[in-house]
Order: sequence, then C-alpha cells, then structure tokens
Amino acid sequence: MKRRGPSAAIGVALLVAACGHARPQSAAAPPPTLPEARRAVRPVALPEWYWEPVDVDVRGSTKPIELPAQESAVARVEGATRLWEELGREGRERVCRDGVVVGAAPGGAARHRMGAFYTDLREQRVPSVLTLDALFFAVHLAFERALAEVEELELEPALGALLKKLEARLGAEQRGAGIEVGEGLRLARAVVAVAQVLFGEGKAPADLGLASEIAQEVARVDARAGPATSALLGVTIDYSRLAAPSGAARPGAYRALAWLGAAPLALVGRSEAPGATLGIGAARAQTRAAMLLARVLEREIDPQIHEEHKRIARLLAFLWGPPDDLSPAELAHLASLADARLEDPKNIANVVKVDAVRKKARLRAPRLSDATGVSGAAALSVRLFGGHAPADSIALASLTGRAMGTPLQNAIQNATQSAAGESRRLPSLVDLPAWLGVEEARVVLRESGAGAFTGYDDALARAIAARPKDDSPARHASVYGSLLDALVVWGDPAGARAVASSASERRRIESMLAAWTLLRHDGQPLSRPRNAADKNEKSRADGALPVPGASLPAFVEPEPDVIARLIAATAQLKRGLTAISGLKATSPSLVTIAEVEDILRLALRVAASEVNDEAIAADDQSALAAVPARLARIERRGEAEKEKNDAPQTPLVAHVFSDVQGGRALSTATGAVEPAIMLVREPSTGKVFVAVGAHLAHHEIVEPLAQRTTDATLRARLAATGQAAQDARPLPREAYTTAFRLAP
Repeated sequence: MKRRGPSAAIGVALLVAACGHARPQSAAAPPPTLPEARRAVRPVALPEWYWEPVDVDVRGSTKPIELPAQESAVARVEGATRLWEELGREGRERVCRDGVVVGAAPGGAARHRMGAFYTDLREQRVPSVLTLDALFFAVHLAFERALAEVEELELEPALGALLKKLEARLGAEQRGAGIEVGEGLRLARAVVAVAQVLFGEGKAPADLGLASEIAQEVARVDARAGPATSALLGVTIDYSRLAAPSGAARPGAYRALAWLGAAPLALVGRSEAPGATLGIGAARAQTRAAMLLARVLEREIDPQIHEEHKRIARLLAFLWGPPDDLSPAELAHLASLADARLEDPKNIANVVKVDAVRKKARLRAPRLSDATGVSGAAALSVRLFGGHAPADSIALASLTGRAMGTPLQNAIQNATQSAAGESRRLPSLVDLPAWLGVEEARVVLRESGAGAFTGYDDALARAIAARPKDDSPARHASVYGSLLDALVVWGDPAGARAVASSASERRRIESMLAAWTLLRHDGQPLSRPRNAADKNEKSRADGALPVPGASLPAFVEPEPDVIARLIAATAQLKRGLTAISGLKATSPSLVTIAEVEDILRLALRVAASEVNDEAIAADDQSALAAVPARLARIERRGEAEKEKNDAPQTPLVAHVFSDVQGGRALSTATGAVEPAIMLVREPSTGKVFVAVGAHLAHHEIVEPLAQRTTDATLRARLAATGQAAQDARPLPREAYTTAFRLAP
C-alpha cells in the first residue's frame, strides 16, 4: 500500500514557489563529452516543518453523563421537544441508555453540506453540538481550497516547464553521449516523454525510437487498464490509478504527475532479490537512466532544472513527508558514497561504478510496496516524485500478509479474505482506529472476523509500539503527519469521554474513519475542480455574521486536545504556504485558512469551558450561533461556479490498498451528513440537554482494481433511488454501525 504520486488514497500534494517561470530556452549542443562539475558533497537539508504547539487551558477532565439517564431529567428546548417525540419510544430509550443515536440523513442539499446541515438545525430551533466530524470537515475545506489555488497558479505551469527543460537538456546531451550513457539517456527521455504526452505537450521525440512503447503507456492510462506490465519499463504498474478524476480541472497535468509518481526506474535484478522482475542488464540500464536524471537535477549541472525540481520537492516534504522511494537527490548522495560522483559522466558509463551505486542503494529499500506487487529490496527504485510512507500506511501494511497467519477456526468470512484458510490479503479499515488506540475497535474486529487471524494481535501490538511517540519530531514533520497526530489524540484510550457507552464508542470509530478519509483524499494533487473566486470575498476572516432569532443552546464536542492539534496543523499549513509557495496574505485560500482557524479557536475555548465546568462566555455563545453561516460560506468558496446549483460535491473516496495478486482494491469513502442526537451536559449547571450534531457517514469499499469507485461514481451510487439504486452497486454500512444508528 502506498500513495504513488497523486493517484493513491494517500496521493501526493506537489506545489511550487510563487516566483515566475521563464520559458525554456533551446539548449546548445554539448561538447563531445559531458562536462564534469566540481563540488563538495552537501548534507541533506532538514524539512521545514512550520509547526508550533497550541496550549490548552484545561484544569481537570470531562465530567461524564451518568447512563442510563432518566428521561424526566433530560431537558428539551424548543425544536428539541418535537425531535424527541419523533424519535419514538425505542429511539428515546436508546438515547437515554447510550447517550447518542444517529438518525437518517435529512433530505435535500443538507445531506452532503455541513453548513446547510447546521443552518437547518438553527432554523428548526434545535440546540446544536459542533462535533469533531464538522471540525475535521472544515479543516478539509481549507486544505482543499489551498491546494486548488496553488495548483491553478503554480503547479500546472511549473510542471509543464520542468518537463520541457528536462527534455531539452537530456536531448542535447544525447548527441554527445557514448553507447552506455546514450542507452540510459534514451530511457530517461522516454519516461519524461510519456509525461509530456499525458500533459498534452506534443508527442514523443522522433529520435528516441520508442514511439510504440510510449503510445502503449498513454493508451493504458486512458483506458484505466489496471495492473499490467509496462511496455517501457518491464515492471507492473496499476494504470487505473493514473487516470484523471472526472472533475479534475487540469486532467493532463494530473496524468503527467501521476505517471512521474508511479513510473519506477528499478535498481535491482531478478537474480539479486526475490520478486524482482528485470534482468541485470535492464536493471543497469534503468539505474543509468536514474543517475542521468539525478545528474541534470544537480545545481552545478543545470541550476534552472535544479531549482524547478527543488521547489516541488520542498513542498512535497512539507505537506506529505519525504518520499519512500529513492529520490534523485538521495541517489546522487549514494553515488558520491560509492565513489561514483554523477558530475563525471565516466562514472555513469562504467558498469563497475553503476553496480557499486546499486549495491549502496540496497540499504535504502522502501518501507512499503505499491502496485508493482513486490516489496523489500526487489521494490528498490527511483521515481522523479515518489510516494511517501506515513505512519498509518505502514501500520495498515504491517497487518496483512503472512505475518497474520491463517484465519482462526470458524472465523467469519469477510472482505479481508476471499477463501477459508487464506492469509490476510487486505487490511480492514477498522484496523486504523484499533491502531489509534480505540479499544472498542478491537471488539469490532473480533465480531466481524477481520481480526480473527493467528498472528493479528501480535502484529497490532508491534504496529502500535512503532507509532511515532508524542515527543517525536517526525510526528509533525509534515502537515499530513500533524493531522494524523490529531487522530492519534482523538483515539487516546486515556482520554475522558462525555458519554461512555459501546454505542458512543462505535460512533467515534466511524467518525474517525470519515475524518481520516478526508485527510487521505486531500493527498491527490490536480484532482480538484477549478475554483471560482468570489468577487465579494473579504481579504480577512470575519466571524461577525448576523444571526436572526433569539439565542439557542449550542455546544462543542468536549475534545479540546484534539481541537488544539487541528489548530496547530492549520496554522502550520498557513505558515508553510506563505513561506514556501509565496501566497500573499490576502489570497483566497489563506483567507479561508484563517477563517477555519478562527472557528477552531472558538471551538477550543468552548470545549475548554465545558471540560473545566465553567459557563460558556456570552461572546462565544453568540459566535457559535454564526458558525453554520460561516461553514456554508466556506463551502461555497471551494465550488466551481457551474457546480453551485448542481448536486452536492461532498462525498469523497480515497484509495487505501491494492491487492495485486487478488486483483482487488480497498478504498475509504465518506457518505451523508447525518444527525447525531446526543445528550450534552451544560457546564457550570450540570443540566443535561438533548442536542444534535453532525455525524459524517463512512463506507469501506472492496472492489476490482480496474473498477475502483471515483468521487463521481460514489456520488451517483449514494444519490440513486428505486431501480437505479438496485442497478448501481449499493454501499451498505458496516455491521458495527447498527449499535448507534436508527433503522433507516
């Protein structure tokens, strides 16, 4: 499992700095031999994190509501009275017993729009709870907005410029190269040429002699061909992950970037590592191609190409972490250690030097496998923009394969296995909250049979032990890591809960999975529709929106530690984009980030008051009343003009894991925004109210690799009714959700 470039659930966000990009100039023909530059080996720079902790003013722990609650002691205010009656006897008993029940989603646009959901509650005069589901969703909106702006203004033109400069430089150098170096240059140029054709910039250079192979690569991407042997590279690539989403504003750039994140230049031959598919000669040729690409990315060889690539790689590390594959810069460093400095072209021609580099590289095997179907040393390769290996992906990957043993006797068959006696080929998405520390998730895994494997408990214990510690710098070395950190805090078993019941814990499991889905989906650059700038948008965040009607009780889910981590991650995103991408403080995306941060800080103050058992300040109560309108405004900002009156665009899907041998894919998806009717304790008075908060539904999807659900097909399946719903593949909820959901 791995995010490869922009195409996997856990896709890549590649951005560039805001400086201008000059048109590529025609390169002059090189001298008969390639020039040798002189430089000292530079240490690899540490990533720029821009993360700062946020203090939480909490003095004690959340006071839980005693369950079961007496119905006579539950306060119903205004619209909550009608809601309470509509629940029926069974629904009321479940709320009193479990502290929460989730009802069917309301009709219309509110089903998929968070702002509309809360606005509808206010119009019906129902007390509300701002849930973590809603706050993670707000952060997702800010993240998507920022990525869309930088992609439109920076990434697409920068990617096109980089491809042109690479082809110009490599093509010029080929005319003066010998046989060995020329073979590597030809392959390196072909990789770039596929990206250029996918981007929409012309066709393959005539002198390459690889027009047929390049055309096959492009055709497979267009056809969403699924796993197949690359005509150009001789390894397996899952082409279905490279096809642009239907709503992408820049599909050509998406496909080009996806290709550069998926096309591996393999360094290991089949006789050198189990699972490797290339012969030694092919591995050497691809190693030379990788060395030549790394060479032209060196500052002393071509400063313009170096800076162009560096901008993208810098943001890649900031947003998603360092690549799991060998990067060109790392390959150059290993070549220096092997006494085969890339500045001297003789080292690239020398087979002894090439093999020395390949031997050094074996110490840097990737931690995760991908759709090539191989792992460990056999998967060692160089990609121009390789995928990262976040802690959650490593954990889920460790819970599959032979380490799990075989299913226990009489275990329930489920999506993680296709036949009795088979090893665990796919993880269960409930593995994620179990890894995050939610004890109820272990119970769910046992009930479903997904955790009923002989080695599962030991493997999960090892995965939890390997999770980055709270004081580990790596925990905040990327924006993704910081947002994942918020999920870790949410899952902390030591945290006090306002309502403690099996049903509330199972609701938390689904809410965490929905929030995680939003995070995974945000890692697909160039997949978003084009933004339509709001001409009336203010240059600063403004929470002073008029709220009609009298005051109404409003609360926040009392998880101040989680909210503080969301604030820190959002502020990290704002600082990093300002410093790295050069976005101005008045840019639309930074305005949105600032407004989301303001909502989060309001939520933190209220949640801290609730935990401290102090009355919520009058100003904060007034500000809470404006949150529904603010969320709706933020949602409108992120929509293309043509979509504002169309079907909601909220349900999202992200790829998680590929089972190449079994031909299956595991994806995670969000569904409707549903009303969670819950008991809420008013701070300072101890009075228990009935209130409603947003619960974001979640779906686990297992399907053929070449038929993976997309955002568009997901929305169609969720919106289908009658015969259309029967014809479309249904999306049932997991069995554990019946513990907190009313029957539809």
